[in-house]
Amino acid sequence: MLAGLQEGLQGQWRSLRADLFPRVVLLDLSDPQVLIGQALKAGKTVEPIWTAPVPARTCREGLPVAIDALGDFIGDLLLEHSTPDAGLVVALPRELGFWRPLSWPEGAQPAMAVEELRERQVNLDWPFSLEAAVLDVQPLEQQPGQSLVVGTSQEALETWIEVFAVAGGSLRHLIPAQACLHVALEAELAEAPAGQLIGLLQPASRDCQLLVWRDGVPEFEHILPLSPDQLVPALARCLGFCRSRLGSGPIRLLQGESLEASAAIEEQLDLAVEMVDRGEYGSLHLAGLGRLALAR
Repeated sequence: MLAGLQEGLQGQWRSLRADLFPRVVLLDLSDPQVLIGQALKAGKTVEPIWTAPVPARTCREGLPVAIDALGDFIGDLLLEHSTPDAGLVVALPRELGFWRPLSWPEGAQPAMAVEELRERQVNLDWPFSLEAAVLDVQPLEQQPGQSLVVGTSQEALETWIEVFAVAGGSLRHLIPAQACLHVALEAELAEAPAGQLIGLLQPASRDCQLLVWRDGVPEFEHILPLSPDQLVPALARCLGFCRSRLGSGPIRLLQGESLEASAAIEEQLDLAVEMVDRGEYGSLHLAGLGRLALAR
């Protein structure tokens, strides 16, 4: 009887401790070949990051194709590095996320922005319809009357929810990778002079993502080869296109992770490549996830 009472009290304390001192685990799946995890407690990072290669043939173009195997893999890592009551905040694979700026004819974002988009049947030029999309719409502070629409397909979201149902843990948010980067760079975007182009090079295991903002608005996205001899000329062409379309203002070039080609870029394109300060977070996506988790 005493043993049963003790077990009951321990269970109540674990539940109370989870409520009083919630632990959040950030999972970066933006590169579907590598999983990066980091814990937050009381709003601070409390453990070093951990990484693991995602098992081969469990994902195709960011979409899980072996749900049980992938869920078991993530679940084993959570048991090793976390606690069963942790809340999970996850960056989806880059291939599954889509975004675009949008102007409102009325000059301000409506209160029911997602419903308004569906009612107007706005063409976002995404590979799935509005009816098949899961959307979030947020106003762009630097551009009154404009919003940033971010989304993924319902199919992709539901498939990843199935994966985390197998993995365990308490899934809180699945967030497109692009939105994580946008939030992580809020300070740099806010302090940029009018007309300046902010370029971000975000290397992954097989390629390098280039994102370009102007006045806080994402304007351009392209995938570059990772090897320096191919990346540098491809980057030069992309920046030339951006200058011709977005204006010939100055360019500030950032790198989210260490990039082998950075020295060649500086030498051949005469552009400094700055490393983004992500604080104690293990990746730029994790930094965006952490800020989003704290904001919610």
